[in-house]
Amino acid sequence: VRFDAIGVSRLTLLLNFPITQDLHHLQPPEASSVNTDLLPLPSLYFDHILHFLFQTLIPNPICIHPSSNQGFEVSRLLGLFRFGWTTLKSTTASSYTYWVREAKQDAAPLPVPKKLDPSVGSNSSNHLGSAWNKAGTWEEKNLNKWATERIKELVLSVGSLEFSSGKAEIAEVTRCTGDAFLVIVRNKKRVGYTYEITLKVKGEWLVGGEKKKFNGNLDLAEFSFGELDDLQVEVRLNDAKDLLHEDKQRIREDMKKFLKPICQKLLEFEAELKER
Repeated sequence: VRFDAIGVSRLTLLLNFPITQDLHHLQPPEASSVNTDLLPLPSLYFDHILHFLFQTLIPNPICIHPSSNQGFEVSRLLGLFRFGWTTLKSTTASSYTYWVREAKQDAAPLPVPKKLDPSVGSNSSNHLGSAWNKAGTWEEKNLNKWATERIKELVLSVGSLEFSSGKAEIAEVTRCTGDAFLVIVRNKKRVGYTYEITLKVKGEWLVGGEKKKFNGNLDLAEFSFGELDDLQVEVRLNDAKDLLHEDKQRIREDMKKFLKPICQKLLEFEAELKER
């Protein structure tokens, strides 16, 4: 049996009884008073509609015989017709009922399959991080070993510097501690580090008309990625008790001149860290 969608007024004429405001008492129609011209089928009376409702998948329809004074839930019946559902009942031995929506001419067209752009697939090769982290969630790699060794190599490569009254060189990296890491978040790479280093400097200066050898330490306090412009150095001069204050100050100022080439080497380190 098939019912096309009809409005509330058509449904009222179809059933041929008044729908009151409270919907509690519905008067059954007399068979002789039914206007058969308004029915989808000439012999479709109220009993047929009730039979149809009981055979559909409407969950628990409150429908009883029209000879009773009790009402039924009209809203479900109206919803059935209003949204244009079609009920099909198989006539085979294993009959069953299911719902399909009617296809209308003004309905939106079905989506047309599209061929994927080859470049879309190639983007998957740009995945960062480990093989297990396909989703590109948080992943952190410890780069301390590489970073420590690389900082030592770069700083020692500064070599020696010439001054107006002497020369000196970086002899040893006595302390190099810190952390370097690579983090992958949402398939984006971020790098960073925090380090402290101490360097041993040896040199000779002209003091009182004579060349004398001195050594000292350069302490570079904690510095981090992108903060080298604020890097400062503290000079500790060793074995200089017999020196005049002005000579000590002159040697300290000469040793501080190592700061600029050291910063240049640390910038190289940052560039290499980005490429990890």
